[in-house]
Amino acid sequence: MSLILRDIRHSFGSTIVVDGASIEVAPGEIVCLFGPSGCGKTTLLRIAAGLERLQHGAIELDGATLATPHLDTPPERRRIGFVFQDFVLFPHMTIAENVGYGRAASPAQDRRARIDAELAAVGLAEFGDRRPHQLSGGQQQRAALARAFATEPRAMLLDEPFASIDAVLRQRLRSEMRLLLKARSTPTILVTHDPDEAVELGDRVAIMSAGRIIETAAPEKLFHSPKTVEGARLFAGSQVLACEPVEAGVATAFGAIAPLDRPKDASRVVLHDGAVEAVASPSGAYRVVDCRFGGPHFVVTIAAENRPDQAIRAVCQTALPISAPVAIRIDPAKARPLA
Repeated sequence: MSLILRDIRHSFGSTIVVDGASIEVAPGEIVCLFGPSGCGKTTLLRIAAGLERLQHGAIELDGATLATPHLDTPPERRRIGFVFQDFVLFPHMTIAENVGYGRAASPAQDRRARIDAELAAVGLAEFGDRRPHQLSGGQQQRAALARAFATEPRAMLLDEPFASIDAVLRQRLRSEMRLLLKARSTPTILVTHDPDEAVELGDRVAIMSAGRIIETAAPEKLFHSPKTVEGARLFAGSQVLACEPVEAGVATAFGAIAPLDRPKDASRVVLHDGAVEAVASPSGAYRVVDCRFGGPHFVVTIAAENRPDQAIRAVCQTALPISAPVAIRIDPAKARPLA
């Protein structure tokens, strides 16, 4: 079972919202579609589900073509599960009735068995007779997932499924959802604009910008050898500096970073979290702009005396007063130069 979105293009009037996007998801694989709001992520998902008519390209599932500009398989016949951002559970139905909604045509006994199985799978076996408003946000999310699974989909699409969940609960639910999805071996595309979510959930991350997918890779590859700034910046605490090549590495407004392998035309360098260390120094060429505790270190924002318009974040072992002079060291092992 593989899901393929091939060269998808879509416009609303004269506005291009998806511009030649392609994704292939293998059986059991979770691909996180990551990008800022308005970049076309949800539109691409809706096209795959059949909720938007395909204008250009093709949608394929298990080797069969579901959609082209001249072929439009209805959503209910695509065998693709969809979990919406706000879950869309019917408030007048019980959770069991919600889960069984997509199997109304099944024999009653088979339908009941499927409902019970899906509720048990998501840990809601004792909540079937409750209404959606009687469940927590996390429980509603699992109910929506159970409803999607109840139709026995051959692929799954999830549109920012954690957007309505508070931050404290979100991380635990990510782990739960990943285990549930991997257990089904169903190809899955999950839309998010949260970089932590993309890294934690995705076997691969497809990075989308202005309607285009600009890079697709496993999180570890994005960390060690990104091709785009957007890919490198997926990881918390990363920052970008302008640079120019020098003999052993690159030069920046905050000094040289060397030794460092880099493209001949390197123009930017991404620094991962902890790449810059600051220490108090009376002769330091930089000044502290801000300092706060970030655990386990202090995080300082510093600027060069001759370039107050440029700032960089660094870690330090002790709190430093504002305007204190500091020296910095940039670890080349945590730097990723890009053209």
